[in-house]
Amino acid sequence: MSAREQAASKEDLKLFKEEIVHEFHVVSEGLGDQIKLVAEGHSVLVERLDRIEKENERQHLETRSLIKLSFSELDRRLSTLESEVKDLQEWRKHVESRHQV
Repeated sequence: MSAREQAASKEDLKLFKEEIVHEFHVVSEGLGDQIKLVAEGHSVLVERLDRIEKENERQHLETRSLIKLSFSELDRRLSTLESEVKDLQEWRKHVESRHQV
């Protein structure tokens, strides 16, 4: 290979190398932009999940409160029924005792 061909070959390799480096920079800039978009999307999703979690917690507390209120009302009604049954049993005993005399 002649000196001229070697110089041309070296110049071609240098140009090829510069082209590869340039292409790498273009691709890496594009990847950087895409990574930023993914990070922004992730941030939006985290904020949305936080809002959903807070809403779920609020609804959970509200539901617990309603259940507690319902159980309290049922307990009150059951106590009233138990008291009425006890009164009826005592009345029945009284009536039976009067009837046997």
